[in-house]
Amino acid sequence: MTLRSVCIALWAMLSLSVCSAVTAEGNPESPNPMSDSPVLVAALAELDYPPFYFREDDALTGFSIEVLNRVAEQLGIVISYRRLSWPRVLQSLRNGQVDMVTTFTPTPERQKMVFFTSLPHAVEHNHLFVRADRQLDYKGELQSLSPYLIGVITGYSYGAEFDQAEYLHKDEVLDEQTLVRMVLGKRFDTGVGNPFAIRLEAAKYGRAGQLTFVDPPINSNPIHMGFSRKLPQGQALAERFSQAIARLKSGPDYQQLLRKYHLQPNGVAMDVNRNTNAESPN
Repeated sequence: MTLRSVCIALWAMLSLSVCSAVTAEGNPESPNPMSDSPVLVAALAELDYPPFYFREDDALTGFSIEVLNRVAEQLGIVISYRRLSWPRVLQSLRNGQVDMVTTFTPTPERQKMVFFTSLPHAVEHNHLFVRADRQLDYKGELQSLSPYLIGVITGYSYGAEFDQAEYLHKDEVLDEQTLVRMVLGKRFDTGVGNPFAIRLEAAKYGRAGQLTFVDPPINSNPIHMGFSRKLPQGQALAERFSQAIARLKSGPDYQQLLRKYHLQPNGVAMDVNRNTNAESPN
């Protein structure tokens, strides 16, 4: 067991409550090695995932980041963010190379690798998207999608029904960047994703206006935090974070965050037809 793991376990058992600053990957500051507060390494995907996490003015921000920072401060924990490819995020959670993940939807497979918080801090809609020059006949019946080649991201969940629909022709890519390129390049008939993140990627090529999103959504995902099962006292940490998230959600600060990131009162991203600037999701 590493020295850091020992410190985390001792903190969980003794319920330490020392306040500390929260640091983000890419910032000049790093966790103070002399601090008595435990440090948790939180994994994020390399590519931005607005409005939940993204870089702005060379700083890491987003709804999930701000929720985690506030909750960690309540509990006296230092958060150190580590950005990895999404497959490496999953692998690192399995083997305990990172302690937690900030933005994760519960599935039976993921339950094997993490302890989830008992309540979500947000909800995400995943929509089909297509090039603006084509039509997609979808009114909520997955069977109607069987003629199409659908782009999805490796390791992502789009709801049990979609994930398990073997009659659908799904092709996996590593990230939103590749997914957007494949749809724009006519390699996929359609893709599935969070409209904020998809718009951001398309805007990087100056082509945000060349994609349209299809209603209704494929699914709505509750957004939880998860703690590696390799982490000592991981379950206890998940319970304490759940309690802290519940306190935050009952107060005015949470409502301010919802307004800041254009989320509805229940934490769901606004309707995809809302006129938002793809290059500035904040």
